[in-house]
Amino acid sequence: MSDTASPPSQPPPVSGEDTPLPLMQRLYDSPFLLLSACIVVMFVFFTAWGMIEIMSLETAPLP
Repeated sequence: MSDTASPPSQPPPVSGEDTPLPLMQRLYDSPFLLLSACIVVMFVFFTAWGMIEIMSLETAPLP
């Protein structure tokens, strides 16, 4: 028998399926999402690095 005279001090715990997971938790739970995020970060980094390197080159003399 449960004590119905005193109300519970806290609401019952919510199951994990009802609450959305934070973005970083979803990212680490899925290897595919983590790999995709790393590929995007590397693409942006190396593209920016390449553009900086190209812009820093001297212009080639015309013949």
